[in-house]
Amino acid sequence: MGKGKYFVGQKKGVYLAVRIFLVFLFVFAIAFFLWCLMYVNEADDQAKEYEARIERLSDDVEQLKYLVDAPLDDAYKIRIAREKLGMCFPDEIIFYTEVN
Repeated sequence: MGKGKYFVGQKKGVYLAVRIFLVFLFVFAIAFFLWCLMYVNEADDQAKEYEARIERLSDDVEQLKYLVDAPLDDAYKIRIAREKLGMCFPDEIIFYTEVN
């Protein structure tokens, strides 16, 4: 019979502590969710950048495979001499342009 009188004030303190704990838990959950959302967006952006880089490198690999598989005929030698060594035939006319 007498026990109910002694625990009346303690229940209010416990309820207050539980409410404060739930509020902090709710705020933490929202902050954690927003942090995770930002992290996922950054990871998605980075994945898109990597996919674009892979695409560019795949194109470069295909071009290099073509060059490796190309026969070593006169046309190949002339193209390499023009592109890599900057050579030309003696009877060719060369035009220079300034590119800014």
